[in-house]
Amino acid sequence: MPPRRTARVLAAVLTAAALVGVTSSSDALGTGDTAARTGRNIPAPKDYFGFAMGTTGRLAGFDKIKNYLKLIDGRSDRVRYQVADRTTMGNDYPVVFVSSPRNLRDLDRIVRDNRRLAEPGVSESEARRLAARSKPVYLMEGTLHSTEVGNTQALVDIVHRFATEDSGYTRGVLDNAVLMVIPSGNPDGQHLVVDHFNRTANTPYDRVYPDLYHRYIGHDDNRDWFMFTQRETRTRVRLEQTYRPVAGHYMHQAGTGGPRLWTPPYDEPLGTGVDPITIQSANTQGQVAARALTAEGKRGVSSDDAYGIFWNADVMGFSTFLGTSLFLTEIAGAKDLAYPYRSPDGKPLGSQNLTMRTLQPYDSDTWTLEQIVAYAETAAYAGIDNVAKNGASWLYNNLYQVSHKAQTQTDLPYAYVVPANQRDPYAVLEMMRVFEFGRAEIEQARAPFSANGKSYPAGSYVLRTRQPMGRWIDQLLKKDVYPEKAARKCPECPVIMPYSETTDNVALLMGVDAVPVSKPFNAQLQRVQRVMPAPTRMPSTPRGAYLVAPDSYGVGHALAQLQKANVPVLRSSEEFKAGRTFAPGTLVVPPTEAARQVLQRVSSSTGLQVHGSDALPKVDGFKLKPGTRVGLIRGANNMPGGWMMWMLDQYGVNYKVVGADDYADLKSHYDTIVVSDGVSKNSIVKGLDPAKNPKEFAWARGVGDKGWQALSDWVSGGGNLVAIGSGSETARELLDLPMRNAAPTGGGFTVPGALIRASYKPDVPAAWGMPEEWPVWFNRDAAYRITGKADVASAYPSGDLLVSGYAKGTDALGGLANVASFDVGEGHATIAASEITFRSWPRATWPIVVNAMYQGPRRPSIPDRPPRPAPSRRSAGAGLRSFFVPGTVLSDIPSGTVNRALCRGVKEAVATLVPPATP
Repeated sequence: MPPRRTARVLAAVLTAAALVGVTSSSDALGTGDTAARTGRNIPAPKDYFGFAMGTTGRLAGFDKIKNYLKLIDGRSDRVRYQVADRTTMGNDYPVVFVSSPRNLRDLDRIVRDNRRLAEPGVSESEARRLAARSKPVYLMEGTLHSTEVGNTQALVDIVHRFATEDSGYTRGVLDNAVLMVIPSGNPDGQHLVVDHFNRTANTPYDRVYPDLYHRYIGHDDNRDWFMFTQRETRTRVRLEQTYRPVAGHYMHQAGTGGPRLWTPPYDEPLGTGVDPITIQSANTQGQVAARALTAEGKRGVSSDDAYGIFWNADVMGFSTFLGTSLFLTEIAGAKDLAYPYRSPDGKPLGSQNLTMRTLQPYDSDTWTLEQIVAYAETAAYAGIDNVAKNGASWLYNNLYQVSHKAQTQTDLPYAYVVPANQRDPYAVLEMMRVFEFGRAEIEQARAPFSANGKSYPAGSYVLRTRQPMGRWIDQLLKKDVYPEKAARKCPECPVIMPYSETTDNVALLMGVDAVPVSKPFNAQLQRVQRVMPAPTRMPSTPRGAYLVAPDSYGVGHALAQLQKANVPVLRSSEEFKAGRTFAPGTLVVPPTEAARQVLQRVSSSTGLQVHGSDALPKVDGFKLKPGTRVGLIRGANNMPGGWMMWMLDQYGVNYKVVGADDYADLKSHYDTIVVSDGVSKNSIVKGLDPAKNPKEFAWARGVGDKGWQALSDWVSGGGNLVAIGSGSETARELLDLPMRNAAPTGGGFTVPGALIRASYKPDVPAAWGMPEEWPVWFNRDAAYRITGKADVASAYPSGDLLVSGYAKGTDALGGLANVASFDVGEGHATIAASEITFRSWPRATWPIVVNAMYQGPRRPSIPDRPPRPAPSRRSAGAGLRSFFVPGTVLSDIPSGTVNRALCRGVKEAVATLVPPATP
């Protein structure tokens, strides 16, 4: 072979490297035409791995797959292997480009032309010229869901074929398209799942990995396409933004009993945010694939009647708004990942109804990994061929037309205005960074202005919708009204629910006001190059205390960081004045250098304003327990618990997952324990069977009735339990809480993932910092009628509660509680019946979790000491002053004055306290 020392496509590599940290496995592509170096010295997968892809009971590990793809890169000028990024767990995130040597040498111009097609200011004639000379990029991605193992195995065969075969088909594809292959959208999961499968061969252990196959979110990793929380999500989005694929073949697997392969056309409902070109093109891809499968005698192919994914951005994918046609295939799964699945009743698998949706039912009771790989390859080859043969049309329509129509549309609001000076500057920051990452054009007002008769201050953000990402902006900010009539097969047929949830209104989820403006307006606007936190100013060191209002969910950062720095914190239990009015829950922090450093760092990164007071506030409150130790009960393979881990890590909370061994002495490990949604008594008591899982999963084994009772005793003995979503029912059962789930079942009541109205009591500790009304996430959750003593922090008002999405019968929730706190013996419990942490989306309700975690039980700090006489004015003042000295032991402070219990009589004590610097 000629030495590989000619120039790489430098501009493309530099562009990709700047965006996604791309590195290559070699430093040159080599030269030659399409027929040159067609795979000499490249072993077939069977020879390299020792078995053919799709062999029963055999799965190629991801490390070896990466090494094989690197080998092909080194021996073929048709393939380039790159590392796009590192994953959450530090593994490589590879991407493989496959095309003719000429196209790979010219990839920088291809990428530049394709991105230019979607830019503003391109004329129709220029667009046609660019489309005629460029090449379409065709994206294929396997195993985003890492137990769907067949597709990555199939991609190994696909890359090998194009690297080695010299046929009319491969020449046509290589000359006329660029394949961008992501072998796995979740490399960490491939390592976890496939390595576990291979390690457990010939053992008594289950072959399927028992826990989350992503560090945080498991199967939810295709539900992150508008918040962009996970590293792998952001990596793929950057690749799509850089290379602008016209089609994305996202290769998935489904259950064992459905169609052998499902392919578009898609089902209802249809949202207004997606250009019909992308959907129609995707439907065409699906039918081309179905035709090829049928022609090869591969039966059991179905379409329609499933996967209504074009309503919300969380599942339809960000790339849809870039003009990428989402070509989804869902292939039936095998038994234990790689073994034949056989019908329990001996009948053929899948629907046997001969319909337009299933033209050729499957005729066997057995389904194998070999078939999974074969079906995947046939569908992929058909889809690739269709795009390669019609490249100019795909480029012109999917990149130019979609973008051009978005820039000239008139059926959306002219703009959305995000007013300056909102109650939560951190929420505004996080939301605007979502739009920044999506490369929306963001503007900011340099002076006050008016729009639609309403005035807005300088600093307000403006998101105009007549721009390439305009429909995406509208998708995330409009209040969703579900198309109930359109989402029916007939007037009498039931409403078809979307595959995912019914709203993704990011402003409501985050607690931000975003105002749609229907008509153009005049304003002094400047383009925002980088979204920055709201400007803040640290006060000079006060003599009394630093004060941080509780209104922002960014307060969670302040609390976690202050705890980490061992800075004592008092939270007020009621409203008070200190230059301005401060709400209950305000942080009162001593004016030490350590406190100043923490608060300055948090303030500058979040936009939270820190205030100072030269006199201690005259207000009741309680002191947070220093170094609060938080435990999380999530159980194995619990996605809500995984999302909770991600949130706790983002805030730097001092937590760890509660393991089975901890139940022997919970008090020595935890002050607060959070029970995530999805955790039941059964998952705690039974857990994972140690006989079927390796020792590394012993933490998730069942703790039996003894452990269940130990958890109850820990709470009543002084522990603090926080239960979320269905975990609230677990807490009710565990602690016999005085409440009853009164949410209706059936009878016209349904809330399948929507935002509904809720009221809050900001003077109740669990609701500190919340507005009196704001929508809450509700997804078939509980709602409680309180039957005993409790502090209700949030409840549902009367009337129709729907704010965004789809809901029926919500008036039945009126008066029922959502968030409530209970005294349990010496301990405390707070429940949130709705999943207020759902996939980390409803950030506006995160303060409830933070408040509940740190507040702790309401009891005196020294319960065993006999009552003391009322403190003198001097001794009380000295005690409170000692609170502000780092490391001071508070044992001499009168019981009930400070430290965890709500401060009784502190007003009088504070009134006598003279700041140290005052005569």
